[in-house]
Amino acid sequence: MESQQEFSLKAYLTYKFLNSLFVGTALGTIFTIYALIPPKVYSLGGVSLSVVAWLLTLLYVKLISIKPYKRILLFIEILPFCYILAFLLFPNTFYGALFIYGIYQISFIFGDYLVRSETFIFSQKTLFSSFDKYKQAGYLLGLIVAFIFYSILESWGIEDKQTQVYNIHFLLLLLQIGVFITLCFALKGKSSKI
Repeated sequence: MESQQEFSLKAYLTYKFLNSLFVGTALGTIFTIYALIPPKVYSLGGVSLSVVAWLLTLLYVKLISIKPYKRILLFIEILPFCYILAFLLFPNTFYGALFIYGIYQISFIFGDYLVRSETFIFSQKTLFSSFDKYKQAGYLLGLIVAFIFYSILESWGIEDKQTQVYNIHFLLLLLQIGVFITLCFALKGKSSKI
């Protein structure tokens, strides 16, 4: 069985926290962005997601190990940059929303794989407890940050939902830079006690 010795556990915990902070902060944006997409697209997207995720399970024997996990995790963390830049360049457009939806679907395809791999690589119960504590703390803080951010915009007279969502993407870009940097440190470093 492979070991977590190829990871900096402290940096990995920081990554988990910042990743969840990003997710919590971004959560409310998708409702505004996806408003331009017809409901039937979600059904088609869901079917595509399920089929491709199922096909990925056929490759688990080869993919569930440290090297593929690191590569796929890095790939998944590049996707938010694409989504953020797409929205900043093409805000409130149907094709921009469709592109963003597609990027989210790609990241969801790898969701089960990432969980299975993490369970295999980090096989200690205490680590899972720490991972989940950091994830939940980051998610909660992200929701609070988004609430405060939107409240500040409203106090400045910016009440249009689309303008608010556009502005929060600059914060999301900064957060994703932090996520990516900490992930790079986590993947390059050697194990350290948490």
